[in-house]
Amino acid sequence: MTTISLRLPDDLTQRLEQETHLSRQSRSELIRSALEHFLYERQRQRVLAAFAAEAAQLDPDEIATIAAEFADAEDEALERAEQIR
Repeated sequence: MTTISLRLPDDLTQRLEQETHLSRQSRSELIRSALEHFLYERQRQRVLAAFAAEAAQLDPDEIATIAAEFADAEDEALERAEQIR
């Protein structure tokens, strides 16, 4: 595992210390968790942006076809779920 040193503003340090007491987690655990969440969200936003860019290039007929296919698949999934109950 790599060790990283960083400087934090005083107010962020205070908030971090408060959270360590409330959550009973170490600063390292909290920072690691926050960084993992941040990086996950950044990647998620990039994927969504790429998806939106691709969708923007589709013509309306393609969009209607895809929407119909999704609606059919959703209906089928709901029917199967009802049968399981």
